[in-house]
Amino acid sequence: MEINVTYHQGKESIAIMHLQGDINASNFVQVSDKAQELYMNPARNLIIDLSDVSSISSTGLAAIHKIALLYSGVPQQVEQGTNPDFTHSSNARKYVKLLNPQPDVEKTLEGAGLKLFFKIYKDLDSALASFG
Repeated sequence: MEINVTYHQGKESIAIMHLQGDINASNFVQVSDKAQELYMNPARNLIIDLSDVSSISSTGLAAIHKIALLYSGVPQQVEQGTNPDFTHSSNARKYVKLLNPQPDVEKTLEGAGLKLFFKIYKDLDSALASFG
């Protein structure tokens, strides 16, 4: 897995995380850690470029889910005695966009129900413009 990051400055900084290779058990932590690093530095808007990702496993889907939770503002640390809500928030659509998933990846996202929670764009200009 290779991860390259570029930035676009609009009203706020937008990080574009370009992924190359399959997202699976060997690298899903790397993907979610990189997104968290971008969020903390702060790029509170993220485009995940899936153009060069040919497949995504269930652990890869878990990484995408974790990224959505993070950018939605769901706390990553759980306080003792609380029942956290780890379901998707509609806020994910505002802050995380998916760019050009390959057909197999899009099919996997759809099968897992994750397509409902993300806006998916076929070109970078449209994805960037969606942040307004």
